Amino acid sequence: MTVFFWAMLILIGMVVADFFVPMLPSATLVTAAAGLVFGNPILIGVLLVGAAAASWLGEFLGYRLFRSLRTGLARRSPRAVRGLVTGAVAKLETLLQRTISDHPYRTTMVARFLPAGRTALAWAAAGTAKPPYARMAALGGVLWAVYSVGLGLVIAWIAGPGLQSLVGSVVTMAAVGLFLGWLARRWQRTHPDLPDAAVLAIAAAPDTVLAAPAPAGEPGDTGEATARAA
Repeated sequence: MTVFFWAMLILIGMVVADFFVPMLPSATLVTAAAGLVFGNPILIGVLLVGAAAASWLGEFLGYRLFRSLRTGLARRSPRAVRGLVTGAVAKLETLLQRTISDHPYRTTMVARFLPAGRTALAWAAAGTAKPPYARMAALGGVLWAVYSVGLGLVIAWIAGPGLQSLVGSVVTMAAVGLFLGWLARRWQRTHPDLPDAAVLAIAAAPDTVLAAPAPAGEPGDTGEATARAA
């Protein structure tokens, strides 16, 4: 149990940090851990709760940080900040903010399973007017935890617990990532009305979005920008 306790602390820290450093393999870690506790309902339950709580914590802390950052930038120089948001990044942000306002939970369900999706979602949500982000993050965290742990249990059931399930988890998560990337590119090609970078930018590092912030509460966030996009 002592080993499991420290392993859970590392896992929780990894999932929280994954929000800020999306290349960390938190999903693979949770999936592999599920294979290692296969057959123990109590440890599986602890893993589920820990993964979901860590996901929610990372997203909520990141959202609050992004909201404070956007507010601070807007107070310092609103015109200069607006000038940074141009081209495909502005269209992507407008698209995300519009979908967050219209369908917050549906948008969360999609974004949570894309690479760096929750980071991009939190940044866009920080520029909208009071989104239900605590509930959005909770929904995303629960769905992600159930998916990751469930996938790990299925792999362990097929390949057997232990090293086999660990290898199977790594291979499976890599394949899922490649498939989601291919699916996003295919979807973008069938929707030419969207900017070229709109779909793929979610899967990019968060610096792509952070390099061009828009201030919270400005007309370009959800009001006039939405009207122009429509």
